[in-house]
Amino acid sequence: MTEVFDIPETNFKEVIIIGGGPCGLATASRLCEETPGAIFSDGEHQRFHWLRQRGNATNIIGKKKRSLSKSNRRYTPDEIMVLDKVSDRFMGQWDNQFEAVDIPHLRSPMFFHPDPNDIDGLLSFAHSSGRQNELKEINGVVGQEITKHQQKKMRSKRKNSMEMKSSKQKNVGLVEIDHRNRFDYYRPGTKLFHDFCESLVNRYELENVVRQADVVDIKYGEVNKIMLNGEIENGMGFQIETADGDIFGCKVAILAVGPAGEPNYPLLPEIDNKFGVGSCHAAQMFRKQAMVPTQRMQDKINMKKHTEVVVIGGGLTSAQLTELLVKKGVGKIHYVIRGEIKIKHFDFHLEWVTKYQNFMKSTFWMKDTDMERYEMIEDARGGGSVNPQYHKVLMKLADMGKIEIHKHCEIKDKVWDEEKQLWSNVEFMDKINNTTKTFTDIDYILYATGIKADVESLPMMKSICTEHPIEVIKGRFAMLRTGPSSANLDGGRIGAERIGWYVQHLKETGSMKYQKIVSIDGQAIMSDEKPEVKEIEYKSDKVTDMMKCTGGRVNWYSFLDTAAA
Repeated sequence: MTEVFDIPETNFKEVIIIGGGPCGLATASRLCEETPGAIFSDGEHQRFHWLRQRGNATNIIGKKKRSLSKSNRRYTPDEIMVLDKVSDRFMGQWDNQFEAVDIPHLRSPMFFHPDPNDIDGLLSFAHSSGRQNELKEINGVVGQEITKHQQKKMRSKRKNSMEMKSSKQKNVGLVEIDHRNRFDYYRPGTKLFHDFCESLVNRYELENVVRQADVVDIKYGEVNKIMLNGEIENGMGFQIETADGDIFGCKVAILAVGPAGEPNYPLLPEIDNKFGVGSCHAAQMFRKQAMVPTQRMQDKINMKKHTEVVVIGGGLTSAQLTELLVKKGVGKIHYVIRGEIKIKHFDFHLEWVTKYQNFMKSTFWMKDTDMERYEMIEDARGGGSVNPQYHKVLMKLADMGKIEIHKHCEIKDKVWDEEKQLWSNVEFMDKINNTTKTFTDIDYILYATGIKADVESLPMMKSICTEHPIEVIKGRFAMLRTGPSSANLDGGRIGAERIGWYVQHLKETGSMKYQKIVSIDGQAIMSDEKPEVKEIEYKSDKVTDMMKCTGGRVNWYSFLDTAAA
Protein backbone atom coordinates (compact mmCIF):
# COMPACT_ATOMS: atom_id res chain seq x y z
CA MET A 1 0.00 0.00 0.00
CA THR A 2 1.30 3.43 -0.97
CA GLU A 3 2.24 5.65 1.96
CA VAL A 4 0.53 9.04 2.29
CA PHE A 5 2.49 12.06 3.53
CA ASP A 6 0.95 15.33 4.73
CA ILE A 7 3.34 18.21 3.96
CA PRO A 8 2.56 21.87 4.72
CA GLU A 9 3.02 24.27 1.82
CA THR A 10 5.84 26.08 3.63
CA ASN A 11 7.91 22.86 3.65
CA PHE A 12 7.12 21.83 0.09
CA LYS A 13 9.20 22.54 -3.02
CA GLU A 14 8.96 21.40 -6.60
CA VAL A 15 12.56 20.13 -6.50
CA ILE A 16 14.81 19.30 -3.56
CA ILE A 17 18.51 18.72 -4.22
CA ILE A 18 20.41 16.85 -1.51
CA GLY A 19 23.97 18.15 -1.52
CA GLY A 20 25.30 21.67 -2.06
CA GLY A 21 28.59 20.87 -3.75
CA PRO A 22 29.55 21.45 -7.39
CA CYS A 23 27.09 18.78 -8.60
CA GLY A 24 24.27 20.36 -6.60
CA LEU A 25 25.16 23.80 -7.95
CA ALA A 26 25.36 22.46 -11.51
CA THR A 27 21.91 20.88 -11.18
CA ALA A 28 20.26 23.93 -9.61
CA SER A 29 21.79 26.20 -12.26
CA ARG A 30 20.69 23.89 -15.06
CA LEU A 31 17.10 23.81 -13.79
CA CYS A 32 17.06 27.62 -13.81
CA GLU A 33 18.55 27.85 -17.31
CA GLU A 34 16.09 27.80 -20.20
CA THR A 35 18.62 27.63 -23.04
CA PRO A 36 21.60 25.62 -21.78
CA GLY A 37 24.66 25.72 -24.00
CA ALA A 38 27.44 24.03 -22.06
CA ILE A 39 27.86 21.35 -24.72
CA PHE A 40 28.00 23.73 -27.69
CA SER A 41 31.19 24.91 -29.38
CA ASP A 42 32.13 28.54 -30.04
CA GLY A 43 31.02 28.17 -33.66
CA GLU A 44 27.63 26.85 -32.63
CA HIS A 45 27.17 29.71 -30.17
CA GLN A 46 27.94 32.22 -32.91
CA ARG A 47 25.43 30.50 -35.18
CA PHE A 48 22.72 30.65 -32.51
CA HIS A 49 23.47 34.32 -31.90
CA TRP A 50 23.13 35.04 -35.63
CA LEU A 51 19.88 33.08 -35.83
CA ARG A 52 18.44 34.89 -32.84
CA GLN A 53 19.10 38.24 -34.51
CA ARG A 54 18.23 37.42 -38.13
CA GLY A 55 16.63 33.98 -38.13
CA ASN A 56 13.04 35.22 -38.41
CA ALA A 57 13.95 37.30 -41.46
CA THR A 58 15.28 34.26 -43.33
CA ASN A 59 12.94 32.50 -45.74
CA ILE A 60 13.30 28.83 -46.58
CA ILE A 61 11.44 27.44 -49.58
CA GLY A 62 8.81 24.90 -48.63
CA LYS A 63 9.12 25.54 -44.91
CA LYS A 64 6.20 26.71 -42.81
CA LYS A 65 6.71 29.64 -40.47
CA ARG A 66 6.13 28.93 -36.81
CA SER A 67 5.50 31.35 -34.02
CA LEU A 68 7.56 31.46 -30.88
CA SER A 69 5.77 30.54 -27.69
CA LYS A 70 7.36 30.84 -24.29
CA SER A 71 7.63 27.57 -22.41
CA ASN A 72 7.26 27.01 -18.71
CA ARG A 73 10.22 24.66 -18.57
CA ARG A 74 12.58 26.81 -16.52
CA TYR A 75 12.42 26.59 -12.73
CA THR A 76 12.61 29.62 -10.47
CA PRO A 77 14.76 29.72 -7.31
CA ASP A 78 11.57 29.71 -5.20
CA GLU A 79 10.73 26.26 -6.57
CA ILE A 80 14.08 24.76 -5.53
CA MET A 81 15.54 23.83 -2.15
CA VAL A 82 19.04 22.48 -1.52
CA LEU A 83 19.72 20.54 1.69
CA ASP A 84 23.40 20.37 2.61
CA LYS A 85 24.86 18.60 5.63
CA VAL A 86 27.84 20.90 6.06
CA SER A 87 26.82 24.46 5.21
CA ASP A 88 23.96 26.83 4.44
CA ARG A 89 25.65 27.90 1.20
CA PHE A 90 26.91 26.20 -1.92
CA MET A 91 30.41 24.63 -1.98
CA GLY A 92 30.75 24.42 1.81
CA GLN A 93 32.28 20.92 1.93
CA TRP A 94 34.32 21.66 -1.20
CA ASP A 95 35.88 24.69 0.48
CA ASN A 96 36.59 22.65 3.64
CA GLN A 97 38.42 20.01 1.63
CA PHE A 98 40.57 22.49 -0.28
CA GLU A 99 41.32 24.38 2.93
CA ALA A 100 42.28 21.18 4.76
CA VAL A 101 44.78 20.13 2.10
CA ASP A 102 45.83 23.67 1.12
CA ILE A 103 45.35 23.06 -2.61
CA PRO A 104 46.40 26.07 -4.75
CA HIS A 105 44.99 24.82 -8.09
CA LEU A 106 42.37 22.35 -9.24
CA ARG A 107 43.40 19.23 -11.11
CA SER A 108 40.69 19.75 -13.72
CA PRO A 109 41.04 21.82 -16.93
CA MET A 110 39.17 25.03 -17.66
CA PHE A 111 36.15 23.41 -19.31
CA PHE A 112 35.27 21.34 -16.21
CA HIS A 113 32.83 23.53 -14.29
CA PRO A 114 29.13 23.76 -13.25
CA ASP A 115 28.04 26.50 -15.69
CA PRO A 116 25.18 25.15 -17.86
CA ASN A 117 25.24 28.12 -20.21
CA ASP A 118 28.75 28.30 -21.63
CA ILE A 119 31.45 25.64 -21.79
CA ASP A 120 34.03 28.47 -21.89
CA GLY A 121 32.41 30.26 -18.95
CA LEU A 122 35.29 29.74 -16.52
CA LEU A 123 37.88 30.85 -19.06
CA SER A 124 35.81 33.94 -19.90
CA PHE A 125 35.41 34.73 -16.20
CA ALA A 126 39.17 34.59 -15.66
CA HIS A 127 39.88 36.95 -18.57
CA SER A 128 37.01 39.34 -17.91
CA SER A 129 38.13 39.76 -14.29
CA GLY A 130 41.80 40.12 -15.23
CA ARG A 131 42.89 37.03 -13.30
CA GLN A 132 44.78 35.11 -15.97
CA ASN A 133 47.74 34.92 -13.60
CA GLU A 134 45.74 32.50 -11.43
CA LEU A 135 45.75 29.90 -14.21
CA LYS A 136 48.41 27.18 -14.31
CA GLU A 137 49.23 25.55 -17.64
CA ILE A 138 48.95 21.77 -17.91
CA ASN A 139 52.32 21.06 -19.50
CA GLY A 140 52.92 18.20 -21.89
CA VAL A 141 49.38 18.04 -23.27
CA VAL A 142 48.96 20.57 -26.08
CA GLY A 143 51.71 20.20 -28.66
CA GLN A 144 52.35 16.56 -27.75
CA GLU A 145 49.94 15.07 -30.26
CA ILE A 146 50.85 11.91 -32.13
CA THR A 147 50.76 12.61 -35.86
CA LYS A 148 48.73 10.51 -38.28
CA HIS A 149 51.97 9.11 -39.71
CA GLN A 150 53.11 8.06 -36.23
CA GLN A 151 49.71 6.53 -35.55
CA LYS A 152 49.93 4.54 -38.79
CA LYS A 153 53.34 3.20 -37.82
CA MET A 154 52.00 2.21 -34.41
CA ARG A 155 49.03 0.42 -35.97
CA SER A 156 51.28 -1.46 -38.39
CA LYS A 157 53.11 -2.97 -35.43
CA ARG A 158 49.94 -4.47 -34.08
CA LYS A 159 49.09 -7.90 -35.41
CA ASN A 160 45.36 -7.36 -35.37
CA SER A 161 42.69 -5.59 -33.35
CA MET A 162 41.35 -8.81 -31.85
CA GLU A 163 44.73 -9.51 -30.35
CA MET A 164 44.72 -6.06 -28.81
CA LYS A 165 41.29 -6.60 -27.28
CA SER A 166 42.34 -9.90 -25.74
CA SER A 167 45.46 -8.36 -24.25
CA LYS A 168 45.38 -7.74 -20.53
CA GLN A 169 47.46 -4.59 -20.83
CA LYS A 170 45.68 -1.31 -20.32
CA ASN A 171 45.42 0.65 -23.54
CA VAL A 172 46.32 4.28 -22.88
CA GLY A 173 44.49 6.64 -25.25
CA LEU A 174 46.31 8.81 -27.75
CA VAL A 175 46.55 12.52 -27.06
CA GLU A 176 44.55 14.42 -29.67
CA ILE A 177 44.35 18.13 -28.82
CA ASP A 178 44.17 20.94 -31.31
CA HIS A 179 46.33 24.03 -30.68
CA ARG A 180 43.15 26.11 -30.86
CA ASN A 181 42.16 24.55 -27.54
CA ARG A 182 45.42 25.40 -25.80
CA PHE A 183 43.78 27.78 -23.32
CA ASP A 184 41.37 25.06 -22.22
CA TYR A 185 44.28 23.11 -20.78
CA TYR A 186 45.06 25.39 -17.90
CA ARG A 187 44.10 24.67 -14.32
CA PRO A 188 42.13 27.33 -12.43
CA GLY A 189 43.27 28.58 -9.05
CA THR A 190 41.19 27.53 -6.05
CA LYS A 191 40.07 31.10 -5.26
CA LEU A 192 39.25 31.78 -8.92
CA PHE A 193 37.05 28.69 -9.15
CA HIS A 194 35.34 29.59 -5.88
CA ASP A 195 34.53 33.09 -7.15
CA PHE A 196 33.29 31.67 -10.45
CA CYS A 197 30.85 29.41 -8.58
CA GLU A 198 29.71 32.43 -6.57
CA SER A 199 29.01 34.24 -9.84
CA LEU A 200 26.73 31.34 -10.89
CA VAL A 201 24.88 31.58 -7.58
CA ASN A 202 24.33 35.30 -8.18
CA ARG A 203 23.40 34.86 -11.85
CA TYR A 204 20.62 32.38 -11.11
CA GLU A 205 19.64 34.07 -7.81
CA LEU A 206 20.35 30.95 -5.76
CA GLU A 207 21.65 32.77 -2.68
CA ASN A 208 18.78 31.66 -0.44
CA VAL A 209 18.00 28.15 -1.67
CA VAL A 210 20.53 26.25 0.47
CA ARG A 211 19.53 25.08 3.93
CA GLN A 212 21.91 23.28 6.28
CA ALA A 213 20.32 19.96 7.20
CA ASP A 214 21.46 16.37 7.58
CA VAL A 215 19.06 14.18 5.59
CA VAL A 216 18.43 10.86 7.34
CA ASP A 217 15.55 9.35 5.36
CA ILE A 218 13.86 9.65 1.97
CA LYS A 219 10.51 8.03 1.17
CA TYR A 220 8.41 8.00 -1.98
CA GLY A 221 4.64 7.91 -1.94
CA GLU A 222 1.44 9.93 -2.14
CA VAL A 223 1.85 13.52 -0.96
CA ASN A 224 -0.90 15.79 0.36
CA LYS A 225 0.37 19.34 -0.04
CA ILE A 226 -1.58 21.35 2.55
CA MET A 227 -2.00 24.92 1.30
CA LEU A 228 -2.10 27.97 3.56
CA ASN A 229 -5.75 28.59 2.59
CA GLY A 230 -6.72 25.09 3.73
CA GLU A 231 -6.90 23.50 0.28
CA ILE A 232 -5.05 20.27 -0.41
CA GLU A 233 -3.15 19.30 -3.55
CA ASN A 234 -2.43 15.63 -4.06
CA GLY A 235 0.12 13.73 -6.12
CA MET A 236 3.12 11.42 -6.01
CA GLY A 237 6.30 12.76 -4.49
CA PHE A 238 8.95 12.44 -1.81
CA GLN A 239 9.06 12.94 1.94
CA ILE A 240 12.51 13.97 3.18
CA GLU A 241 13.35 13.80 6.89
CA THR A 242 16.33 15.51 8.53
CA ALA A 243 18.27 14.75 11.70
CA ASP A 244 16.58 17.72 13.39
CA GLY A 245 13.16 16.18 12.80
CA ASP A 246 12.12 18.55 10.01
CA ILE A 247 9.94 17.05 7.28
CA PHE A 248 10.07 18.36 3.72
CA GLY A 249 8.17 17.35 0.61
CA CYS A 250 8.87 17.62 -3.10
CA LYS A 251 7.88 16.29 -6.49
CA VAL A 252 11.47 15.58 -7.54
CA ALA A 253 14.39 14.63 -5.27
CA ILE A 254 17.91 14.77 -6.72
CA LEU A 255 20.86 13.16 -4.96
CA ALA A 256 24.14 15.09 -5.36
CA VAL A 257 26.00 14.11 -2.19
CA GLY A 258 29.54 13.66 -3.54
CA PRO A 259 31.88 11.26 -1.68
CA ALA A 260 29.38 10.50 1.08
CA GLY A 261 29.74 6.71 1.23
CA GLU A 262 31.66 4.54 3.65
CA PRO A 263 35.47 4.99 3.65
CA ASN A 264 37.56 2.21 2.15
CA TYR A 265 39.82 0.63 4.77
CA PRO A 266 42.52 -1.88 3.76
CA LEU A 267 42.07 -3.80 7.02
CA LEU A 268 38.92 -5.46 8.30
CA PRO A 269 36.51 -3.15 10.15
CA GLU A 270 36.75 -5.17 13.38
CA ILE A 271 40.38 -4.12 13.77
CA ASP A 272 40.50 -1.07 16.04
CA ASN A 273 41.74 1.93 14.06
CA LYS A 274 41.96 4.20 17.12
CA PHE A 275 40.00 6.79 15.18
CA GLY A 276 41.12 10.34 15.79
CA VAL A 277 43.88 9.41 18.21
CA GLY A 278 45.94 7.07 16.05
CA SER A 279 44.40 7.12 12.59
CA CYS A 280 41.70 8.54 10.35
CA HIS A 281 40.51 8.52 6.78
CA ALA A 282 41.07 11.52 4.51
CA ALA A 283 37.30 11.88 4.11
CA GLN A 284 36.94 12.28 7.89
CA MET A 285 39.65 14.91 7.83
CA PHE A 286 37.81 16.81 5.09
CA ARG A 287 34.58 16.64 7.12
CA LYS A 288 36.51 18.09 10.09
CA GLN A 289 35.83 14.96 12.15
CA ALA A 290 39.57 14.53 12.74
CA MET A 291 42.65 16.74 12.78
CA VAL A 292 46.13 15.86 11.50
CA PRO A 293 48.61 16.44 13.04
CA THR A 294 46.86 15.75 16.34
CA GLN A 295 47.48 17.98 19.33
CA ARG A 296 49.84 15.37 20.80
CA MET A 297 51.83 15.26 17.57
CA GLN A 298 51.89 19.04 17.35
CA ASP A 299 53.31 19.23 20.87
CA LYS A 300 56.09 16.82 19.86
CA ILE A 301 56.81 18.89 16.76
CA ASN A 302 56.98 22.07 18.83
CA MET A 303 59.46 20.37 21.19
CA LYS A 304 61.59 19.31 18.18
CA LYS A 305 60.87 15.62 18.79
CA HIS A 306 60.79 13.12 15.93
CA THR A 307 57.41 12.17 14.49
CA GLU A 308 56.48 9.55 11.90
CA VAL A 309 53.29 9.11 9.90
CA VAL A 310 52.14 6.39 7.49
CA VAL A 311 50.10 7.62 4.50
CA ILE A 312 48.30 4.82 2.63
CA GLY A 313 46.99 5.40 -0.90
CA GLY A 314 48.31 6.09 -4.38
CA GLY A 315 45.99 8.86 -5.55
CA LEU A 316 46.34 12.61 -5.76
CA THR A 317 44.84 13.12 -2.29
CA SER A 318 47.57 11.02 -0.66
CA ALA A 319 50.26 13.07 -2.41
CA GLN A 320 48.65 16.35 -1.37
CA LEU A 321 48.32 15.20 2.25
CA THR A 322 51.94 14.03 2.28
CA GLU A 323 53.17 17.45 1.15
CA LEU A 324 50.91 19.13 3.72
CA LEU A 325 52.23 17.01 6.62
CA VAL A 326 55.83 17.76 5.64
CA LYS A 327 55.03 21.49 5.65
CA LYS A 328 53.51 21.12 9.12
CA GLY A 329 56.74 19.67 10.49
CA VAL A 330 56.26 15.88 10.51
CA GLY A 331 59.73 14.31 10.64
CA LYS A 332 59.22 11.34 8.33
CA ILE A 333 56.39 9.96 6.24
CA HIS A 334 56.04 6.42 4.92
CA TYR A 335 54.18 6.68 1.60
CA VAL A 336 52.62 3.24 0.99
CA ILE A 337 50.99 2.23 -2.31
CA ARG A 338 49.77 -1.10 -3.69
CA GLY A 339 51.57 -0.79 -7.04
CA GLU A 340 53.60 1.74 -8.99
CA ILE A 341 52.95 5.48 -8.91
CA LYS A 342 50.64 6.22 -11.84
CA ILE A 343 51.18 9.60 -13.46
CA LYS A 344 48.20 11.12 -15.29
CA HIS A 345 47.01 14.68 -15.79
CA PHE A 346 43.47 13.60 -14.90
CA ASP A 347 42.17 10.45 -13.25
CA PHE A 348 41.06 9.11 -16.63
CA HIS A 349 42.63 9.00 -20.09
CA LEU A 350 42.73 12.24 -22.07
CA GLU A 351 40.85 10.66 -24.98
CA TRP A 352 37.64 11.04 -22.93
CA VAL A 353 37.88 14.85 -22.98
CA THR A 354 39.84 15.68 -26.13
CA LYS A 355 39.31 15.46 -29.89
CA TYR A 356 37.57 12.09 -29.99
CA GLN A 357 35.59 12.37 -26.78
CA ASN A 358 32.26 12.03 -28.62
CA PHE A 359 33.44 8.78 -30.19
CA MET A 360 34.55 7.41 -26.81
CA LYS A 361 31.34 8.43 -25.07
CA SER A 362 29.08 7.11 -27.82
CA THR A 363 30.98 3.81 -27.75
CA PHE A 364 30.44 3.70 -24.00
CA TRP A 365 26.71 4.46 -24.20
CA MET A 366 26.15 1.90 -26.95
CA LYS A 367 27.50 -0.98 -24.87
CA ASP A 368 24.86 -3.63 -24.25
CA THR A 369 25.64 -4.46 -20.63
CA ASP A 370 26.83 -2.72 -17.48
CA MET A 371 29.74 -5.16 -17.28
CA GLU A 372 31.05 -3.93 -20.65
CA ARG A 373 30.73 -0.33 -19.47
CA TYR A 374 32.48 -1.21 -16.22
CA GLU A 375 35.42 -2.66 -18.17
CA MET A 376 35.70 0.58 -20.15
CA ILE A 377 35.62 2.58 -16.92
CA GLU A 378 38.33 0.43 -15.33
CA ASP A 379 40.47 0.81 -18.44
CA ALA A 380 39.97 4.59 -18.48
CA ARG A 381 40.55 5.24 -14.78
CA GLY A 382 42.93 2.49 -13.70
CA GLY A 383 42.93 3.29 -9.98
CA GLY A 384 44.51 6.18 -8.11
CA SER A 385 46.98 8.44 -9.89
CA VAL A 386 48.88 11.68 -9.37
CA ASN A 387 49.42 14.47 -11.86
CA PRO A 388 52.97 15.36 -13.02
CA GLN A 389 53.15 18.34 -10.66
CA TYR A 390 52.66 16.27 -7.51
CA HIS A 391 54.83 13.45 -8.82
CA LYS A 392 57.69 15.95 -8.91
CA VAL A 393 56.78 17.01 -5.36
CA LEU A 394 56.93 13.40 -4.13
CA MET A 395 60.27 12.75 -5.83
CA LYS A 396 61.74 15.94 -4.39
CA LEU A 397 60.59 15.07 -0.87
CA ALA A 398 62.00 11.56 -1.28
CA ASP A 399 65.38 12.98 -2.36
CA MET A 400 65.34 15.22 0.71
CA GLY A 401 64.73 12.20 2.96
CA LYS A 402 61.39 13.57 4.17
CA ILE A 403 59.40 10.65 2.81
CA GLU A 404 60.07 7.00 2.04
CA ILE A 405 58.06 5.47 -0.80
CA HIS A 406 57.04 1.84 -0.38
CA LYS A 407 55.71 0.41 -3.66
CA HIS A 408 53.74 -2.84 -4.05
CA CYS A 409 52.99 -2.93 -0.34
CA GLU A 410 49.78 -3.55 1.61
CA ILE A 411 49.14 -3.11 5.31
CA LYS A 412 48.89 -6.44 7.12
CA ASP A 413 48.64 -5.69 10.84
CA LYS A 414 49.17 -3.01 13.46
CA VAL A 415 49.58 -2.89 17.24
CA TRP A 416 48.62 0.11 19.39
CA ASP A 417 50.63 1.03 22.49
CA GLU A 418 48.13 2.56 24.90
CA GLU A 419 50.82 3.90 27.22
CA LYS A 420 52.86 5.68 24.54
CA GLN A 421 49.77 6.59 22.50
CA LEU A 422 51.30 5.45 19.22
CA TRP A 423 51.56 2.38 16.99
CA SER A 424 54.35 0.20 18.33
CA ASN A 425 54.31 -2.03 15.22
CA VAL A 426 52.83 -1.58 11.76
CA GLU A 427 53.38 -4.51 9.39
CA PHE A 428 53.28 -4.33 5.60
CA MET A 429 53.53 -7.10 3.03
CA ASP A 430 55.92 -6.49 0.14
CA LYS A 431 54.10 -8.25 -2.72
CA ILE A 432 57.15 -8.29 -5.02
CA ASN A 433 59.65 -9.85 -2.62
CA ASN A 434 57.00 -11.64 -0.55
CA THR A 435 58.53 -10.23 2.63
CA THR A 436 57.16 -8.34 5.63
CA LYS A 437 58.17 -4.78 6.48
CA THR A 438 57.74 -3.56 10.05
CA PHE A 439 57.59 0.09 11.08
CA THR A 440 57.91 0.95 14.76
CA ASP A 441 56.79 3.94 16.83
CA ILE A 442 54.39 5.35 14.25
CA ASP A 443 52.47 8.38 15.53
CA TYR A 444 49.62 8.26 13.05
CA ILE A 445 48.17 6.34 10.09
CA LEU A 446 46.34 8.38 7.46
CA TYR A 447 44.21 6.48 4.95
CA ALA A 448 43.68 8.12 1.56
CA THR A 449 42.05 5.05 0.05
CA GLY A 450 38.85 6.48 -1.41
CA ILE A 451 35.15 6.02 -0.74
CA LYS A 452 32.94 3.02 -1.51
CA ALA A 453 30.62 3.82 -4.41
CA ASP A 454 27.63 2.06 -2.85
CA VAL A 455 24.43 4.08 -2.83
CA GLU A 456 22.79 1.51 -0.55
CA SER A 457 25.37 2.26 2.15
CA LEU A 458 23.97 5.78 2.57
CA PRO A 459 21.64 5.77 5.62
CA MET A 460 19.25 8.22 3.95
CA MET A 461 18.73 5.82 1.03
CA LYS A 462 17.80 2.66 2.96
CA SER A 463 14.04 3.17 2.76
CA ILE A 464 13.92 4.11 -0.89
CA CYS A 465 16.40 1.43 -2.00
CA THR A 466 14.21 -1.16 -0.30
CA GLU A 467 10.94 -0.01 -1.84
CA HIS A 468 11.90 1.55 -5.18
CA PRO A 469 14.66 1.12 -7.77
CA ILE A 470 16.86 4.10 -8.58
CA GLU A 471 17.12 5.01 -12.25
CA VAL A 472 18.52 8.54 -12.37
CA ILE A 473 21.53 9.38 -10.22
CA LYS A 474 24.65 11.46 -10.78
CA GLY A 475 28.27 11.71 -9.73
CA ARG A 476 30.37 8.63 -8.88
CA PHE A 477 27.23 6.52 -8.35
CA ALA A 478 26.15 7.24 -11.95
CA MET A 479 29.40 6.11 -13.56
CA LEU A 480 27.83 3.14 -15.37
CA ARG A 481 25.52 5.58 -17.17
CA THR A 482 27.56 8.74 -17.71
CA GLY A 483 31.11 7.43 -18.09
CA PRO A 484 34.54 7.52 -16.39
CA SER A 485 34.41 11.27 -15.73
CA SER A 486 31.33 10.96 -13.49
CA ALA A 487 33.26 11.58 -10.28
CA ASN A 488 34.71 14.82 -11.66
CA LEU A 489 33.33 18.26 -12.40
CA ASP A 490 32.76 17.15 -15.99
CA GLY A 491 30.55 14.32 -14.77
CA GLY A 492 28.61 16.73 -12.59
CA ARG A 493 27.75 18.87 -15.61
CA ILE A 494 26.85 15.84 -17.75
CA GLY A 495 24.59 14.54 -14.99
CA ALA A 496 23.03 17.97 -14.47
CA GLU A 497 22.28 18.19 -18.20
CA ARG A 498 20.60 14.79 -18.28
CA ILE A 499 18.61 15.30 -15.12
CA GLY A 500 17.84 18.95 -15.84
CA TRP A 501 16.42 18.20 -19.27
CA TYR A 502 14.31 15.33 -17.93
CA VAL A 503 12.90 17.29 -14.99
CA GLN A 504 12.14 20.33 -17.17
CA HIS A 505 10.41 18.03 -19.65
CA LEU A 506 8.21 16.61 -16.87
CA LYS A 507 7.26 20.13 -15.84
CA GLU A 508 6.55 21.29 -19.38
CA THR A 509 4.30 18.34 -20.19
CA GLY A 510 2.38 18.65 -16.92
CA SER A 511 3.40 15.17 -15.80
CA MET A 512 4.01 16.35 -12.25
CA LYS A 513 0.90 18.50 -11.82
CA TYR A 514 -0.98 17.79 -8.58
CA GLN A 515 -4.74 17.35 -8.24
CA LYS A 516 -6.81 19.54 -5.95
CA ILE A 517 -8.77 17.92 -3.13
CA VAL A 518 -12.05 19.43 -1.95
CA SER A 519 -13.62 18.82 1.45
CA ILE A 520 -17.31 17.83 1.82
CA ASP A 521 -18.68 17.31 5.35
CA GLY A 522 -15.17 17.06 6.70
CA GLN A 523 -14.16 14.30 4.31
CA ALA A 524 -11.48 14.88 1.71
CA ILE A 525 -12.32 13.67 -1.77
CA MET A 526 -10.68 14.10 -5.13
CA SER A 527 -11.90 16.88 -7.37
CA ASP A 528 -13.42 15.78 -10.66
CA GLU A 529 -11.10 18.21 -12.40
CA LYS A 530 -8.02 16.26 -13.30
CA PRO A 531 -4.87 17.75 -14.75
CA GLU A 532 -4.44 17.10 -18.42
CA VAL A 533 -1.11 15.45 -19.12
CA LYS A 534 -0.12 15.46 -22.75
CA GLU A 535 2.83 15.97 -24.99
CA ILE A 536 3.18 19.62 -25.88
CA GLU A 537 3.25 20.56 -29.54
CA TYR A 538 6.24 22.86 -29.61
CA LYS A 539 5.91 26.15 -31.41
CA SER A 540 9.29 27.72 -31.79
CA ASP A 541 11.72 29.46 -34.08
CA LYS A 542 14.90 27.99 -35.53
CA VAL A 543 16.91 28.88 -32.44
CA THR A 544 14.66 26.94 -30.08
CA ASP A 545 14.62 24.02 -32.51
CA MET A 546 18.39 23.92 -32.46
CA MET A 547 18.34 24.06 -28.68
CA LYS A 548 16.44 20.77 -28.66
CA CYS A 549 19.73 19.09 -29.45
CA THR A 550 20.84 19.87 -25.90
CA GLY A 551 20.73 16.61 -24.02
CA GLY A 552 20.25 14.58 -27.21
CA ARG A 553 16.50 15.05 -27.61
CA VAL A 554 16.73 15.11 -31.41
CA ASN A 555 19.33 14.49 -34.07
CA TRP A 556 21.36 17.27 -35.67
CA TYR A 557 20.44 15.89 -39.11
CA SER A 558 16.86 16.95 -38.46
CA PHE A 559 17.93 20.57 -38.90
CA LEU A 560 19.90 20.46 -42.14
CA ASP A 561 17.31 22.70 -43.79
CA THR A 562 17.72 25.25 -40.98
CA ALA A 563 21.50 25.10 -41.24
CA ALA A 564 21.21 25.79 -44.97
CA ALA A 565 19.73 29.18 -44.15
